[in-house]
Amino acid sequence: MLKKLFQKQKNKYDESKYLKEILNRVEKMDIYDMHYYLWEDNSCEIGIDAIIQKILQKDTKENRRFVEIYDAKYKIGRSFELFLKILEHKNITQKTLDLVDEFLFLFADVIREYDEKYDDTYGEKLKNALFFSRKNIA
Repeated sequence: MLKKLFQKQKNKYDESKYLKEILNRVEKMDIYDMHYYLWEDNSCEIGIDAIIQKILQKDTKENRRFVEIYDAKYKIGRSFELFLKILEHKNITQKTLDLVDEFLFLFADVIREYDEKYDDTYGEKLKNALFFSRKNIA
């Protein structure tokens, strides 16, 4: 009886340690590290959600978002590609899709301006990928 109780506590401790490790790792990531994380076999939904939340957070010191329209073309494009890869990833949940919805809402201006400026169709690609991901989860 006590052995089972201690085993459950140990498992909870290991899970919380693993969660903290993932969150600390994501906190230090730049856009390239985020892409590499998605290619890893051990990427999980917790890490993916943490990446999206990091992108959604606004930097209060500089009063700017992770991606702004005046950023370099490659950074904006890489950010959109990151979200396309997330939507194609096997470890996504409904929460992940909701976070992507929030990204599309918050960054609609950046997506629209980028598509107009560089004749890309990321807005349409992201919406289609989100639609098919929702269909696969449901």
